[in-house]
Amino acid sequence: MGAYACQNMRDTIERIRTLTHGKAGDGRSVVHVYRRHVARAIGEERWAVAEIFLDRILEMDPRNTEAWLVKGWLRHHCRDDSEAAVGCYRKVISLCGHDLRHPHARRARSSLGRLLATMG
Repeated sequence: MGAYACQNMRDTIERIRTLTHGKAGDGRSVVHVYRRHVARAIGEERWAVAEIFLDRILEMDPRNTEAWLVKGWLRHHCRDDSEAAVGCYRKVISLCGHDLRHPHARRARSSLGRLLATMG
């Protein structure tokens, strides 16, 4: 994995760790627990486990742009599945209403651009 991808992974882990807690019983607390599992799995380079918990988040909240963004990053940098990564990045951009003021849309567009450039 390249230096850029490793730094991007560290940034992603830190972002996941700094998310706020949800209230008990509202579903957000479960998502928060899943986010912690994702962060731990990424830190341990257990990509399949991280993706399992991302999928659980998306089952509960299919519009969770952060989960789609991280899933795209995993597919691109760790699972060597460029086509799935493209789909995830496009999903983020679409869910954000193509509004590049949204940080997830900006990051997805940037990642998508780099990925498409390498795909030729």
